[in-house]
Amino acid sequence: MKENIALPFTEQRRAERSAPLQSCRGTLSLSAEEQSEAHAVLALRDLSPFGVGVDSSLLVDKGKHVRLTYREADRALAVVGTVVWHRQASPAGAERGERYHLGIELRPSDIAKNIHFFRCISGAQQLLSASDNGV
Repeated sequence: MKENIALPFTEQRRAERSAPLQSCRGTLSLSAEEQSEAHAVLALRDLSPFGVGVDSSLLVDKGKHVRLTYREADRALAVVGTVVWHRQASPAGAERGERYHLGIELRPSDIAKNIHFFRCISGAQQLLSASDNGV
């Protein structure tokens, strides 16, 4: 009989992740299904073409659909996903108000749009890394 081995919490998504460039020129917002109000994403923790990790002041329940919108100058890109996990950030951040870590799986049927979103947000980081390596 096969043993059921659970992956550690931080390693559930197998795709390679990129640490986003923290000085992005645009803004990232999040809106949950059945809500018209968008909330600013406090931090973009990691991203891949298949998922995104964010910090938000908005707690979204597991299984709820969300829309992430990135706006920069005259461009707006949006992707849709499902919250697969959430947890409250450490109490050390309490002075900044409630803060939650959200793990969002991007909709697999929108892979082309997800890859475009990933490239736009992580592109500056990749260019920076290439110039650091003398490319």
